[in-house]
Amino acid sequence: MSELNYYHWVFPVIIETAVPFEELEEIRRNSGAGIKLTLLGTIERNGITLNRVLLKGPPEEIERFMEKLRLARAGG
Repeated sequence: MSELNYYHWVFPVIIETAVPFEELEEIRRNSGAGIKLTLLGTIERNGITLNRVLLKGPPEEIERFMEKLRLARAGG
């Protein structure tokens, strides 16, 4: 796949989560999702510190990561 075609299908998503960035990286590695995580910064909402994280990758890979994140945080 050429570099141009790969970037044509990249889908950026920004999430805000209380999950530590290191744990997100571990979930990404364990999920096998072909995405890149970038910590954009932190914000505080209602006294809770949230990480703003950019997810970049194909939509199906982002879905795979988000499902593994949901299961990891739900204890499943």
